[in-house]
Amino acid sequence: MANFQITPRAAFVESNELNFRSLYLFHTPLGSNQNQSGIVDSNVTTGLGATVVNNWPICDGPSPGATVVARAQGLHIYAGNWQNTFSITFEVERFKGSTLQVMGISVEEGEWAIVGGTGQFAMTTGVIYKKFHEQRSDGNIIELTVHGFCPMLKGSQSRPTKVGPWGGNGGSDKDIVEAQKRHHH
Repeated sequence: MANFQITPRAAFVESNELNFRSLYLFHTPLGSNQNQSGIVDSNVTTGLGATVVNNWPICDGPSPGATVVARAQGLHIYAGNWQNTFSITFEVERFKGSTLQVMGISVEEGEWAIVGGTGQFAMTTGVIYKKFHEQRSDGNIIELTVHGFCPMLKGSQSRPTKVGPWGGNGGSDKDIVEAQKRHHH
């Protein structure tokens, strides 16, 4: 008989919180600028097994001239729903070479799980919220919001780079120039 147990665990772990908003995934399965390709055909009776490789650009805006900041590179396989498993590989200089490992069903709506990462995002967990943005003749554009937590690993010198306005409705962003101060007990 199955026994599922969840035990509370109190542990203090320093982490960085990721909040990436207003990102747009260009899902283009049709036309001359396709960014995915079928590599395994489906079972003709069930439709199961279709496998598609994807290299979807993720941009800083929904317009055709928007800057590519990352790419969703991996596979999606039809198993009753489209099961996606891919790496978000960052191209923007600030995060270049870092990845988020992502899994989940469907493309257009819902959520994907962040199940890991590398580089600046090593061991990140979280969720990517997906919202349909625009239907186009060759595919669609999906708005992404990334929310995750990345533990600060021993020896990492990860520093915050910006803080928002302090208190009230006014103010402006400020750069933090000194390293974080750590309290030792």
